[in-house]
Amino acid sequence: MHMITMRLVGPGTHPAPATLTELLMARFTPADRVEHLWTRVEPGRIDLVLFLLADCEAEALLAARAACLRAIEHTPRLTTWRLSDDPHPTGTTDEDRRDPA
Repeated sequence: MHMITMRLVGPGTHPAPATLTELLMARFTPADRVEHLWTRVEPGRIDLVLFLLADCEAEALLAARAACLRAIEHTPRLTTWRLSDDPHPTGTTDEDRRDPA
């Protein structure tokens, strides 16, 4: 079992931790092999700790990232949130963030 930490960033409003855990776990599939999820919320950020069954840490990291991205995309209350390392929040590209001047 591997422990993987992730951070979501977004608007200051967020679901309560228990609700957030339920929302995310409902979107994870058995193939994700997530055994447990811990959440902590603060304004503008959500910290996640996922415990996954995987053969190695790299596999666990990729599985956790894919599961979180899918959960964000398919959970209406989280669509304005993104993984802190995601350079392209849902619906944006580098072109969208260029200075118009």
